[in-house]
Amino acid sequence: MSLKKQIVLWYTVWTLFLMAIIFLMFFAVSDSLSLRAMRHDVEETLSDAASALYRDDKRLYFGNLDEYDDGVYVLVYSSDGKKMFGRELPSLKSVGYQEGQRVLSISGATWVVSDMMMTGFYIRSASMMSDLYTFFSSDYLPLILLAPLMVVVSALGGYFIVRRSFRPLEDLINTASDIAGGNDLDKRLSSSKTEEGRALSDSFNAMLGRLDESFKREKEFSDDASHELRTPLAVIRAECEYALSVSDDKNEVEGALNAIAKETDRMTRLVSALLEISRSDKGTIRIRKRDFSISDLLSSIAEEMCEIAEDKGLSFSSSIEDGIIVHADDDMITRAVINLIDNAISYSKENGKIEISLKTDGPDAVIAVRDDGIGISADDQRRIFDRFFQVDKSRKGSSSGLGLAMVKEIARLNGAKVEVESSLGSGSLFTFSLPFIEEN
Repeated sequence: MSLKKQIVLWYTVWTLFLMAIIFLMFFAVSDSLSLRAMRHDVEETLSDAASALYRDDKRLYFGNLDEYDDGVYVLVYSSDGKKMFGRELPSLKSVGYQEGQRVLSISGATWVVSDMMMTGFYIRSASMMSDLYTFFSSDYLPLILLAPLMVVVSALGGYFIVRRSFRPLEDLINTASDIAGGNDLDKRLSSSKTEEGRALSDSFNAMLGRLDESFKREKEFSDDASHELRTPLAVIRAECEYALSVSDDKNEVEGALNAIAKETDRMTRLVSALLEISRSDKGTIRIRKRDFSISDLLSSIAEEMCEIAEDKGLSFSSSIEDGIIVHADDDMITRAVINLIDNAISYSKENGKIEISLKTDGPDAVIAVRDDGIGISADDQRRIFDRFFQVDKSRKGSSSGLGLAMVKEIARLNGAKVEVESSLGSGSLFTFSLPFIEEN
């Protein structure tokens, strides 16, 4: 059974339940209401009968007096108790005259009897209260008779309301089906008139937007990864073929093998980076946080990277504040810092300068890597941490474009923050900030 039908069914059952409660409450007080109505009817009939009778010196005239009027019997007795008018009522035969109105229980039935003494005779009006009388004398009779119609109208109205309310959900289902059938993530739900419908459509559209962006980035990532892997593979194949063609020349073969080793190292680094990113995306990457001196770690990294920078004709300087302790994964932090310095080396100008520093700023330990290289435009800064994005496309062969993406992911995993300040031709400043632990 569909959800709409279930809601309509429960709505109808609830309506029936409420109506049953109302009717039970009515019948609980119906005897009292009916008795009050009957006493009023009996008294009114008695008064009308008294007005209809008239007599002269010789006889009593009954005029248009009725024996039975709307459930009330009318009888006229002589002063000595002989019936002069009306039907004989066996149940009341033994009931004598008593001025006024009274309620009598006779043979399990309830009677309302009212007597009025006139000159030489008395008038009696009487009515027996029965279930049938209670039912038809009730002011709720129209409601009782209309109850089935009310249930039907309630069910139809409930179905209409539910169907209208579920329209955004049906649009969502149809849109999802279209997307599933055609893989078209550009489709969007139309805006609903209701607040809940708008919230539903906006949430679903936002989800579609994120999925669309995610799939596009995934496709771009796969394409770039394939291209990055194809290049070293092509070089390795070419060098292998060349080495085979000059197998008699030891120097040429050695040169080819060195080129193969270089490309193999590059491809190994790329595959390792891809594996780390994949693990991070899946949430399976292991983070081993501990307290350690980032001052000592950065000093060691600076000493190692200084040699690499100087080998490439770059000046390298460091300014590291002592005694700064952080709680993070030291292997990840090492990788992030090396990637930032390696990025500075790759994009520095000839005979350029690289500076690395560590200092505290408020609650954070801030690692800064500055270069005086080609710089980054404002548009490129928005994508600098995207996977495989490279500012200088001409240098694509020397970098995989995953270094800064890994830095950003490492920052996220360790509760840190990475930022860039740069302008074209004026170099770049990358800062990596993470909370430090104050010594007692």
